Amino acid sequence: MTQYGKLNLLGMVAVPVAAGIASLASFGLNSTSFITIVLMNCIAVLIAGLISGLMLRKANNGPAAWVALMPILIPSVWISVWFLFRAVVPAAVAPGAEYIAAPQYHVMAVLLLTVVAFVLGFFVRSK
Repeated sequence: MTQYGKLNLLGMVAVPVAAGIASLASFGLNSTSFITIVLMNCIAVLIAGLISGLMLRKANNGPAAWVALMPILIPSVWISVWFLFRAVVPAAVAPGAEYIAAPQYHVMAVLLLTVVAFVLGFFVRSK
């Protein structure tokens, strides 16, 4: 596995782990909420990982590989930091609501960054 493939896998693992840690910090040892939150984030991350993996197969140089990793790395870092922040500082109005909404935002960010990376990838691969 290449360095870029390892980064893709790291991005796929980081979000469910961060969501699980934040779930344990917010809800305690409630196994139902833990499993639900981790699985919802696994689905969102799987979409991003597959897209980045397919784009990595077409990458022919280093910059093209970094562009291919955009759909997984940028949202994964953003969502992981958000989950860990909300575990420390929960929302006052509806603590826990972000655990349901974050995977939806994650998928939207992945789709947006996929379009950006797809277009940017044409320019980077052509060099």
